[in-house]
Amino acid sequence: MARRKGKEIDGGSGERSRSRKKPKVATQMQDAETAAPATASEPELVLPDSLDSSSAASIRDLLLARRGASLVVDAGQVQRVGIQSLQVLLAAAHTWRADGQNYAVRNPSSALLETIALVGLSADQFLFEGSSP
Repeated sequence: MARRKGKEIDGGSGERSRSRKKPKVATQMQDAETAAPATASEPELVLPDSLDSSSAASIRDLLLARRGASLVVDAGQVQRVGIQSLQVLLAAAHTWRADGQNYAVRNPSSALLETIALVGLSADQFLFEGSSP
């Protein structure tokens, strides 16, 4: 009889195995990047449709991995936005600006824009494409 405890599974033989799955958000973003490769001069990160609290850490890690170079973030697929992910995107805009690197959010979805307005922030704080730093 298998007993499940967290991510460890005891198969009855006393051996334990760990399931190592990629976070869903990271997989979605990598799939999107593969489907729409960016040009060498303008690297692009495509955000998944759900930016809930569970995806904030994955988004942060993907952004940090690209720090030090220009970056365009495509937010056209975003349908759900959590406050933690919104904080990550805001911090990224500030970080790229402080580093003197080009950064822009392209194609912000209406869900993203509505959430930004709902929490009382300004859209230009997120460095949407076409806005001035």
